[in-house]
Amino acid sequence: MIVQKEIEEYIRTLSKFKDKSLEGLETYAKNNHVPIIEPEVAKFLQMIVRLKKPIKVLELGTAIGYSSIIIKLANRNSEIVSIEKNPEMVKIANKNIIDFGFDDSVEVIESDALDYLNKCEEKFDFIFIDAAKGQYMRYFKASEKLLNPKGIILCDNVLFKGLVCDEEALTKRHRNMTIVRRLNSFLEYITKLKDFETSIIPIDDGMSISYKI
Repeated sequence: MIVQKEIEEYIRTLSKFKDKSLEGLETYAKNNHVPIIEPEVAKFLQMIVRLKKPIKVLELGTAIGYSSIIIKLANRNSEIVSIEKNPEMVKIANKNIIDFGFDDSVEVIESDALDYLNKCEEKFDFIFIDAAKGQYMRYFKASEKLLNPKGIILCDNVLFKGLVCDEEALTKRHRNMTIVRRLNSFLEYITKLKDFETSIIPIDDGMSISYKI
């Protein structure tokens, strides 16, 4: 994590959802070691969705459907397409989405994210990227053409435990060196785009929010 542990823990005590129905998903994710967005990230995502009120939403990386449900709770009018390549996760996500009564407006598609992006012809108001970190550049470039004007692309885990600014991780042999270098290039790319305004948010593992001008 890139935030001091004490600050992180304090923020999380303030980032609890009022909706108790999410606790079951959070417990399942913890007990089964399934990564889901942290409470402060979920609150930030929820806030952006409430402010933006996107109708057409694309999510890359469904897992158990937690983020999709967060988005729906923030804006019941959203229509979500969520991409997940793990067939077991697709089954679990679909069950959770049905349990919340959102199956009429949340579609989980079993596919590689890049394959879907390259074939997709829909346009979206909001795209949430939380899939393979080493592919963020490719995901973003493929997503640009699918985003409506004034749309938002939100990416999670972009600072990768702070390693993107760690000289040792960038110059020496490190098991995550390739991912770190790719994320570094990705961040440079999105912050220099002329058609987007981008901010890097240092919460949890880092987020980027890019607004299409």
